[in-house]
Amino acid sequence: MIMIEHLLELSHVFNRNRDRIRIFMDMLSPVIAQAQDEHERLYFHHIYEEEEQRLERLDELMPKLSRFLNNEQTIRITNQEFIHLLQDINLEKFGLHNFLEHLDLAMYHFKDEEHNQMLHSMLEQTKADYLWVKKILSLMNGNFPSNNSVSVKESEKHNVLTAAHDHEHEAKEKKEAHLSVPAVNSAFPKPSLSVRHKKGLTVGSLKTLR
Repeated sequence: MIMIEHLLELSHVFNRNRDRIRIFMDMLSPVIAQAQDEHERLYFHHIYEEEEQRLERLDELMPKLSRFLNNEQTIRITNQEFIHLLQDINLEKFGLHNFLEHLDLAMYHFKDEEHNQMLHSMLEQTKADYLWVKKILSLMNGNFPSNNSVSVKESEKHNVLTAAHDHEHEAKEKKEAHLSVPAVNSAFPKPSLSVRHKKGLTVGSLKTLR
């Protein structure tokens, strides 16, 4: 059964990611304890808390996922518990996205070779998992009725280049290049990339509000 195979793949991804989160949190703990000022302490503590909340969500999700894997007949579109499971999985897709950005940010702090290589390795592995989860969810969600209206999130309008966004920008640029009309090359250089951080609801808080 294809749906079972998808859930099994997702289970492997989330188990791997739990291990990476724990490693990452262990890296951040001494940084928070030895922060040079309150700004640095608050900055890394915020990242730590978001990953801590996500670890708690994954610890709740994995037993639910196992129950469905062990009881295949409950996997039905009309099964409300299965719908809730898919909602939780969709939430963790955004958790993977956030984790990629947290790893990117941490690389600006951890300049030593050992930590930098470890972060780079986790980032590449997590990016592959993130893209795989997006693909699986696209296939799974295709089995469910949904409206076809297209909405653009505010965050998608930001010009941000990170491991969580670069493939999205690449796809967007390819689409725009395909649709654009040929024009004379501009003599002006491309603007430099800027990163803007916007406070709002965290992924952790969405679980509570649902």
